[in-house]
Amino acid sequence: MLVLARLVQGVGAALLVPASLALLRAARPDPASRARAFGVWGMVAGLGAGAGPVLGGVLVTALGWRSVFFVNLPVGLAALLLTLRCIPRSPAASARTGLDLRAQTAAAVSVAALATGCIEAGALGWAHPAVLGAFAVTVLGSAAFLLLERRSAAPMLPPNLFRNRAFAASAVIGVLLNTGFYGLLFLAPLYFQQVHHYSALRTGFALLPAVGPVAAGSALGGRLTARTGPRPPMVAGLAIGAAGLAGWLCAGPDTPYPALVAPMAAAGFGTALTMPASTAAVMEAAPGERSGAAAAVFNAARQLGSVLGVAVFGTLTAAGLVPGLHTAVLAGAAGFLAAAGLAARYVPGAVGARAALR
Repeated sequence: MLVLARLVQGVGAALLVPASLALLRAARPDPASRARAFGVWGMVAGLGAGAGPVLGGVLVTALGWRSVFFVNLPVGLAALLLTLRCIPRSPAASARTGLDLRAQTAAAVSVAALATGCIEAGALGWAHPAVLGAFAVTVLGSAAFLLLERRSAAPMLPPNLFRNRAFAASAVIGVLLNTGFYGLLFLAPLYFQQVHHYSALRTGFALLPAVGPVAAGSALGGRLTARTGPRPPMVAGLAIGAAGLAGWLCAGPDTPYPALVAPMAAAGFGTALTMPASTAAVMEAAPGERSGAAAAVFNAARQLGSVLGVAVFGTLTAAGLVPGLHTAVLAGAAGFLAAAGLAARYVPGAVGARAALR
């Protein structure tokens, strides 16, 4: 029941996030104002994600684990009322197209098989028939998705969006960014609870240095993007985040908690600094009529990164938490640096951004 309920919750989130970005683009026609709005959006989203472990620890300790799910009800109701009251109706499209259910199913099966293969590889081994079968389903599902999209009159993932190098690079950066950061947020609580034997409440507060800088980093990222274009804050944020992830190499059975505060803060701040800039890069690279599709692609890329971060990083710890943690943060830091290289090469800077934003 929990898994099915989370599936429904995920469907709702998948409808919400792209719509929110498309609404922001429509509400802020000025590119500089829009970049700052993306910064606020990233700040709120980051605070929501970051508050989860802390609030979850408090709720589990004080009220029990069911309260973690119950708290979504009043929050969701408040959001629904605000939407009905504050969000204007959008004009209907002149020609409505149906959902491409076959392509969506192929994509969902492909991602689910990829996550399954990565997760089970830790227990069964990478050469196990079940793991290889899951990866084979991933390849077949991806091929079916691309074929169906190519033949579709109204594809859910318009191929021409990826002809823009800034858009394609930013989508890949979204995958690498979430893989590293959310992979760390998955392993860090395990490290604090299993190695240092922290309670759920203490673990939640121990993660504050990773989530605390989100507000400042997102707001700064939005303002810098408005002034300099998305490239500088993306490169800087990814470099800082890579340093933060690499800083976890000092984590061991006897590592004092204060030694991990700076690495967590750097990882959180670097991720928050990058997110508004990468969001702006994706949204500005797409034509206005494709803003919803562009937001959906970027959100899908980020969620794919989150899935890979949990699945792959979790698998790496199968032979031992601390050695696996070290391998995982090295991989995450390498991914951040690769993303920084993509941003430096393909994402517009100050001059390119002004041309692209006109």
